[in-house]
Amino acid sequence: KLSELRPSPTAAAPAPVPTTTTGLAMALRAARLLRFAEASSGVQNRLLLSLCSPGEAVMVNKPVDSVTVPGTEGTFTVTNNHSLIVSQLKAGVITVRDGQESKDYFISDGFLFFNHPTDGSGCCTAKISAVELVPTSALDKDRASQVLSELMAAPKDNEWDRARAQLGAALIQQVIKAAE
Repeated sequence: KLSELRPSPTAAAPAPVPTTTTGLAMALRAARLLRFAEASSGVQNRLLLSLCSPGEAVMVNKPVDSVTVPGTEGTFTVTNNHSLIVSQLKAGVITVRDGQESKDYFISDGFLFFNHPTDGSGCCTAKISAVELVPTSALDKDRASQVLSELMAAPKDNEWDRARAQLGAALIQQVIKAAE
């Protein structure tokens, strides 16, 4: 898992976590609603980007200038008013640009769904659904190299072990590349 490749937290105290599953679900829903309300108020002619994984919603309808993604057929950039597209994404770096700011995320794989506006705002939507999504600043290159060494040194006695080593090595090499 990519969570193993993140450096351990140092002096930061963990945020309080709701003790029940229901409380956690309610807190996540409230956070999404607040981000959505903040992001979509009065925005015109911008790309509204949602970056989500099963564990968290990094962005929900955030107005941005563009997003560059690693498609299976090659890297491409999406801006507002792009043609409709659904694309499978491979392991690599997603770059979100808004004005002069740029933020990079590592994605293990996922999909991009791009739609035209459904209201009069002129804002197209790009939704990225990722299996795992991590800011590149949180990747630990040394830990990824260690995991790669362990993976390659593990026994490969059967087809499953060989396939796991091959696929795992390809993913970890992309993590190392993104962490540079």
